[in-house]
Amino acid sequence: MAYDFGSQTLGIKNPFKTEGRFRSVTGALLLASGIWPLLLVADALQTTPVFAYTYAILGFVLVAAGARHLGIGLFQLFRYFVGRSVPTSLAYNKAKSEQETAQHEKHTVHYSDEQLHSMLMGRKNTTFEEPKGWVARLLHSLLPNLTFLPHPLRNLAQELGGLVLSFIAALLAFCIVSFVVATGLAGEKAQLLVMPVLSLFLLIYLVRLWYSAGSAIHNRHNTQLHKASGLSVSGLIVMSILVPVFVGFGLDAVIQVSTRELAGWIEKYSLFSGWTNLGILALAMIIVSAGILPGLLSRMRGVTPQTEVSEFRENLQESVHPNEIFINLENIVLANRRYKEIPNRIYRELDPKLKEQADGKGSFDGEMLIETQPVLAEDANAGVSAKHKLLPTLTAQLCVLLGYLVFALMALKLAEAISVLQVSTNGFSTNRITEANFIRVLDLFSGALVLFFTWLTFAAAGKILNNASHLYWGELQFESMLMFMKTEGTFNESRFSTGMSIHDSTRSENTLVRSSITPWIIVSKIKSSVFATSGASNLESPRLVMGMTRHDSELNAIVGEIRQFLQQRENIASITNEADLQSAGVIHQVNQQTRATVSGDDPHKITLKEQEEAAGFLRSNEQ
Repeated sequence: MAYDFGSQTLGIKNPFKTEGRFRSVTGALLLASGIWPLLLVADALQTTPVFAYTYAILGFVLVAAGARHLGIGLFQLFRYFVGRSVPTSLAYNKAKSEQETAQHEKHTVHYSDEQLHSMLMGRKNTTFEEPKGWVARLLHSLLPNLTFLPHPLRNLAQELGGLVLSFIAALLAFCIVSFVVATGLAGEKAQLLVMPVLSLFLLIYLVRLWYSAGSAIHNRHNTQLHKASGLSVSGLIVMSILVPVFVGFGLDAVIQVSTRELAGWIEKYSLFSGWTNLGILALAMIIVSAGILPGLLSRMRGVTPQTEVSEFRENLQESVHPNEIFINLENIVLANRRYKEIPNRIYRELDPKLKEQADGKGSFDGEMLIETQPVLAEDANAGVSAKHKLLPTLTAQLCVLLGYLVFALMALKLAEAISVLQVSTNGFSTNRITEANFIRVLDLFSGALVLFFTWLTFAAAGKILNNASHLYWGELQFESMLMFMKTEGTFNESRFSTGMSIHDSTRSENTLVRSSITPWIIVSKIKSSVFATSGASNLESPRLVMGMTRHDSELNAIVGEIRQFLQQRENIASITNEADLQSAGVIHQVNQQTRATVSGDDPHKITLKEQEEAAGFLRSNEQ
């Protein structure tokens, strides 16, 4: 959408400045921490090349991450360009002066004019859709007001609820597997190998869920409800019993060593266990929930799901041509409702249809659907409060910093493991390595694997919290008037004239149109939400109707202006110009001078009354 500059601004300020400051600080810290390992490369290259390369890689990763976060934060602090065409229209805007803007936003509008008409006539809000999926229905049953939130926030709640339920279901499956293995149903060797392997797969599965949830939380054209079905409980129980049994019997057939020898190897060379990372994942889930839930609960308390309208229906008998009603309505009445002289958004054009019949009779009908320019709502309590916006922003930056700290520790532990392996094998020239060094290398790699999953966990948590924070800061609420008007009726024509006397020098002939008008006007004050972003398309997201309330004052003003127009009309054409009035007076004086005077002495001259009666008789014969 083009930046339509106007000297009268809409008063919309940058909503992301606070978030941008915190992201900039996070980026600056990462950038500074990335410079430090780069300074160590030269010295480490002379003594421990492995650590030198590790410092270099670690430094470049931290510098790149810091530059990215700093760039995003600074970008959110830049000037927020808001033209006179924002926010996005509810439906396709058919106003002739806004066709260029309408072409840009035609793929972004969320409604059609038929839907808006149906919402006004049916007193309903089609924005509030039925939840999809088992998990979604569970969450909407526990939190009924969740239904009345915008789609991006509903999807955020569903993603968070899905993560929690998936984690609980996965732990339930893990407990069932533990029971099957511990009771010996899966074989003896499965007791030693199945649990570590399954814990690793469970961890990979949950981390993948976290990353997919973070990607699903965004505010760019996010107006479709996501389906949240969750895991099948019956299928989960069956798989938890059958999988370890089949795996256990497979291990018994493949591994030929005895169970005692296998147990000795596992005790000697400790295998990776996912319990530590599962505990860290549970902690991260608590942090994410604590950062997001207060904002959602705060937003749910401010919902306004009314679907009320103001309505006017009446039959009027007026001496006016139907076209004049439509012209006055469009060019005067509705033009007076413009905000800062911004054209109204026309979703259904006024196209009156006159059906003329014989003898000056006919019928007419026309309808229109318009919305006034949306104005930024003054009710700040309806959205997420400032402290609840700050909470996910702060926790997101802490998770990001903690995640990169764990990444640095993982890189150093890997470097240490590779260094020990290099020294033990004499620079990798032989395959000989002592048992003690081998055990140490295994411990280092196992610790690095724990740190790797910890880094992924906090990185995903930071991504979820950052996206949720961006949703909270980006929601802007607007108020506007949505009006539908339908007018039907019949009309007939009749003629009347004034100044028809034989002595009158001026005459006015008029055609009077008598109309029977039945207007139907529906007006509603709507509250809508837009989720803004940073950049060129900052307010071009779909706008969602969140509430419809009565607007009696505006309806009464519209009806009053229409009645005033009807009462002040002139049906008889007259002279209103002073020069024309003087000319008519001169003509009247000339007529008086040239008119024959009546004399009682001459019996052949007729009186003035007789002249008027004769003129009336001749006119009657002509007709």
